[in-house]
Formats: sequence, C-alpha cells, structure tokens
Amino acid sequence: MNRPGEPTVEALMARIAALQAQNRQLTERVVKLEEELALARLHRFAPKSEKHIDRLFNEAEQAADEDAADNEDGGVVVLPDTGLPASEGATGKKRGRKALPENLPRERVEYDLPDDQKACPCCRHQMHRMGEAVTEQLHIEVKAKVLQNVRFKYACRHCDRTGINTPVVTAPMPAQPLP
Repeated sequence: MNRPGEPTVEALMARIAALQAQNRQLTERVVKLEEELALARLHRFAPKSEKHIDRLFNEAEQAADEDAADNEDGGVVVLPDTGLPASEGATGKKRGRKALPENLPRERVEYDLPDDQKACPCCRHQMHRMGEAVTEQLHIEVKAKVLQNVRFKYACRHCDRTGINTPVVTAPMPAQPLP
C-alpha cells in the first residue's frame, strides 16, 4: 500500500543503487588523490641524488632473492669471486675532512689565556683548566708537518659547585688563512 507522495520500492532500490555507484566513484577518486598526494610528497621530500646504495636496482640480487624463495631448503648461496675487495655493507659517509696521516711529525702550538683573564666573570674566583680544544692543520715549509693548535679551556670550580652558572672560557687563537 503506497501512500500518496511516498516513493515505491523499485524507486527506492534504484535510488540505493545510484547512491552505491556514486559512493564507489568517490572512493576511487579518494584513492587516486591519496596516491597523487603520496607521489607529490615523495617528489618534494625525497633525496635528490640517486647515488644512495639502498636505491640502486640490482637485477642479480632480485634474481637471487627469487631463487631463494623458490628453493627454500636453507642452502647458502655462494657468490663467485670477482677479485674485488669485499664491501662491508652500506655504511654512511663521514662528513668533513679526512684526518691527517699519523706518520707526519706534529708540532704543538699552545694558546693560553693571560693570568688576568683566568678569573671567573661571575664570582671573580680563580678558574681551573678543564680541557683543551685541539685542531690540526697541514703546514708545509720545506717538509710537511702538522701544527696542533691547542686552546686551553678554563672553568670556575666555585660556580660549578654552587650551581649558579659555570662559564667556560677558551683561549683565543689568531685568525687562520683557511678556516
């Protein structure tokens, strides 16, 4: 019994089917937009260099992985000897310059604070030497040697004990031609 103004069952079923089709289309559109967003983020924030070892595509490794998946007997895969030195895995590159060779002779040049600057700026107590900052630079005259620039650091034991503020003062060094 249909009342006047109410839709029939067939009309309701057609409306439900239309809404379900629209829902599927919107779901597909959301998935597509999420993929586009992920791709845009990858393009924007991904490393620009393709030199990373973990990003290289190696067909031989992929084939070995597939063979290992096929032969799950626990056997060890023996790689042929190429004559190249063995790599130690993907280790990150260290930043900065390489250390100077240990066999070069070293000359120690020390920079210290004058006695009037060894007083604590907070409490005026005498500061003690707490360490040193050592930098090395290659110095070439007739023969190469390494100059070790040692800058003594001072701190106040009184301020350190009382916990107010422990100032650390490092001896200045003359300006270097190359930083």
